[in-house]
Amino acid sequence: MTNTLFSPAQLHKAKALGNLGFTNPFGEERIALEKQILGTDYTPAFHVWVITPTHQGFSPNLAKLAQAAEELLAIGQHRLKQRYQPTDEEWQIYGELALYALYYRYESAFIQAVTSEHLSKVIMPFYKRFVVDWQSIFADTPLAALPQYQLDHMFALFFQIRRAFHFIFRAILGTSRAAAALRMSVWQSIFGYDIRRYHRSLYSRMHEVSTLILGESGTGKELVASAIGLARYIPFDGKSQRFEGDYWQDFQAVHLAALPLTLLESELFGHKKGSFTGATSDRAGYLETAQHSQSVFLDEIGELPAEVQVKLLRVLQNRRFQRVGDNQSREFYGKIISATHRDLGAAIEQGHFRADLYYRLCSDIIRTPSLATQLADNTDELHHLITLVTAKIVNTDIANEVAKEAHDWIRQHLPNYTWAGNMRELEQCVRSILIHGAYYPARGGNIKDCKQQFANEIMAGNLDHDAVIGRYYALVYAQTQNYEAAAQRLNTNWRTVKSRMDMAFLERLKSC
Repeated sequence: MTNTLFSPAQLHKAKALGNLGFTNPFGEERIALEKQILGTDYTPAFHVWVITPTHQGFSPNLAKLAQAAEELLAIGQHRLKQRYQPTDEEWQIYGELALYALYYRYESAFIQAVTSEHLSKVIMPFYKRFVVDWQSIFADTPLAALPQYQLDHMFALFFQIRRAFHFIFRAILGTSRAAAALRMSVWQSIFGYDIRRYHRSLYSRMHEVSTLILGESGTGKELVASAIGLARYIPFDGKSQRFEGDYWQDFQAVHLAALPLTLLESELFGHKKGSFTGATSDRAGYLETAQHSQSVFLDEIGELPAEVQVKLLRVLQNRRFQRVGDNQSREFYGKIISATHRDLGAAIEQGHFRADLYYRLCSDIIRTPSLATQLADNTDELHHLITLVTAKIVNTDIANEVAKEAHDWIRQHLPNYTWAGNMRELEQCVRSILIHGAYYPARGGNIKDCKQQFANEIMAGNLDHDAVIGRYYALVYAQTQNYEAAAQRLNTNWRTVKSRMDMAFLERLKSC
């Protein structure tokens, strides 16, 4: 009989499986660990977990990894029944291995719970089975006394991990390294870079850390905010078998730029009856939260008026505030998530944004990459994104057809387009092509750039005969603004100019 919990080879794999459970799933380290554990049984996939037109994120290696964890856990439990006394290091390896195995026993059940409505009112039907499994693994071990292995906390953490993966994976699309880095950054915003530390104690303090999302318009800042807000830690009550909050209701978005000052203060802080004209009753604001799991998303915080900046600063400093027209102090229990497309550094220099407020917001900064940055990383990225966007817009039976049509049109008419509106513009472009068969950007740069792009396409040999003729006719017409004059310069007739002219390219020239 060996005088260890695992053999050397088993120990190496058990450590790797434990590390797998505490690794950021959106990084390359996750894939490296999968390869290390499975060896020749590893099924090649992407360098990071992504959704593509042909791959919807279901890793072929997960079942194999779960089986490997169960086999090693069984070996460890058998040694314990033989009254083997593990070392402290072996207990840690056993505990983290057991966490991985137990999570994947219930992953499908947690996935179903993600789609449940009114979560706080729903009894978790699989919790009793979870209790039995937890007891068989941890109850008679010293691990049961550690805070990170407490039954209800473990159940709550597993559900949070499942939600975080679901909302990040489905919201942040793309196979580029910029998209992968964004997914990793959002995961860290939820759990920190050291999830073991989060597991032990940090989960109860993350609401105190404000998150600031920076990026151009249309880069998905609100999607990032919702992924964070919907994946907060929600305590679980084993007695009632219910969660103490409902993540769908615990995330509230406030679009600051759309509200006048009086209404903005009322929306955030609430108001007392009679505090201003129209205040016919007391009203609670978004900041009047009751639980740490709640989040308030302040969109376009760069537009926040100076008067409200002062009040928000006080909330972030001491987590207390007052309703408009009221002297009673109230506590803010939740988390602040904010976003802006503005350069806050420049706004501070110009006196439009308080430096002290910025330094209360900047402990956790996430930057959303532009679409141009993502496309520069991978020549196939545009096709991937168009296909994924189209699948959300139209029914699956025609999605591939529409995606091909959109991709072909963009490649022919907007080959070097920089997508100033980012992903939001790409979605509208696909819709426009679906409806009108074309898309006319609002901004195309200057006329010199448009002409240079046309010249570059000709020099590269990327245009067929009809494309060259159509664009050249459009170029001449744009200069003459007259079919007859264009026909004379081209030595043809006006009907030929009109019929063969590339109308989409003409619209680009007009917008330049």
